[in-house]
Amino acid sequence: MWTKSTANKKKVVGVMIADISAQFQAHMADAMKAEAKKYENEIEFVFVDGKFDSNIQLAQAENFISQKVDAIIFIPSDKEGSKPIVDRIVQAGIPLIGVNTKVAEMEKLTTYVGSDTVKSGEILMQAIADMLGGKGNIVEIQGWYGHEPQIERHKGIQNVLSKYPNIKVLAENTGKWTRAEGMAVMENWLKSDLKDKINAVVAHNDEMAIGALKAIEDAGMLDKIIVGGIDAEPEALNLLKQGKLKVTVFQDAIGQGKAAIECAVKAVKGEKLEKEYMIPYELVKQQYADQYLARYEIK
Repeated sequence: MWTKSTANKKKVVGVMIADISAQFQAHMADAMKAEAKKYENEIEFVFVDGKFDSNIQLAQAENFISQKVDAIIFIPSDKEGSKPIVDRIVQAGIPLIGVNTKVAEMEKLTTYVGSDTVKSGEILMQAIADMLGGKGNIVEIQGWYGHEPQIERHKGIQNVLSKYPNIKVLAENTGKWTRAEGMAVMENWLKSDLKDKINAVVAHNDEMAIGALKAIEDAGMLDKIIVGGIDAEPEALNLLKQGKLKVTVFQDAIGQGKAAIECAVKAVKGEKLEKEYMIPYELVKQQYADQYLARYEIK
């Protein structure tokens, strides 16, 4: 447990990452740490890992409150589970910068840095609908049920599907945001009577898409099933270059990480903040993979 030194004259910002083992959040944390170095003479940034557990994050928040930090950056593990965490921080009068994943009560945040998650589902589904020529059978691998990105990406996918009556959803399941679970879900479908009916896999993130891709490749069906994901992680971009992954949607981990630190610095200094800072999602096709790989170079 982190403890503030009495000899430390610097301002302190607590940074609560939902799960540092998640690749996207790891990239975001790297960007935060790089940006934080610009202010190391005046502000100390303390990073903690919530391990996708709201109870752990609540304890971390209480520790930061007891140590009287000057601001908190918060990526919640769970939308509903964020309520007591947000309430405790706000009641303590500490500026709270929400990042990447929405909390249940957005109006309580000092500011929010993120992207329109519904839009990411729409962009992905539209790209796959175009590849299918407006007809075919899909399966959907969702994130943890109840997580804000799972809810909103599914909503975006449904928004697009409402325009394509000839695209049928054969099955959906959660891959819990992980590669291993995404692979297991896909393996089960390929062992069922759905095997020869699936034309495309719509995955809520690249980790699950990569897992599904591995299962499809092992079954010798890469040429028969389109796979798409969200985040445009480096490994996914390399698979896109190889033609294995057919599409991904870029979520700017580096941009969100840098903006979160910039907002925290402004909050510590008492400067005015907008209520939100939104960074657009972007469709990535094979010919642009190298351009997006270059955006992971932290400068």
